[in-house]
Amino acid sequence: MKNRIKTYIFAAVLLALFIGPQVQANSDTAREYQVKAAFLYNFIMFVDWPASKMPNDSSPVLIGIVGKDPFGDAFDPVKDKQAKNKKVVIKRFKGLEELKKATQEEKDAEFTEIKKCHMVFICGSEEKVVKETIDMIKGSDILTVGDTSKFLSDGGIINFVIEDKKVRFEVNLGAAKQANLKIRSQLLRLAIKVIE
Repeated sequence: MKNRIKTYIFAAVLLALFIGPQVQANSDTAREYQVKAAFLYNFIMFVDWPASKMPNDSSPVLIGIVGKDPFGDAFDPVKDKQAKNKKVVIKRFKGLEELKKATQEEKDAEFTEIKKCHMVFICGSEEKVVKETIDMIKGSDILTVGDTSKFLSDGGIINFVIEDKKVRFEVNLGAAKQANLKIRSQLLRLAIKVIE
């Protein structure tokens, strides 16, 4: 019963984020990414990872930001917060475009660390290599999130869009299943589009 109440509270918070904040297309990027950061944190509550990826121990939930980071200090409100009884840790990684200039050893080391993440936000700076990036982390049970026009067709799981000056999202359920992730119905109901 407590878990059900918690779920409804988080659903209400997520819904408030979903319909509440107005986002000015180009003039309020900081506010836009504050809303997206809050969504990323709340997505954790509504996605189930395999036990091998989310063991019942004190290991943290890792959110990776891949590419040129647009968030700035947007994650400050979730610093030291927990989700699923685990600390949430934000890690930043070079993008594939930048890594192409690195040695194979550096590339491998970076992707080894990225594969440890539970969720990866692939930044707009990586738009041309989204599919390649997703292919490189396949089989790692990662929730991939982005905000580029072809993110879902490139194999991403959740894509942010701006609609009526609000941050909204769409879901690729087929990609989620391939990543061994279960997205709960409460989250799917908030999506503006769900594709199989």
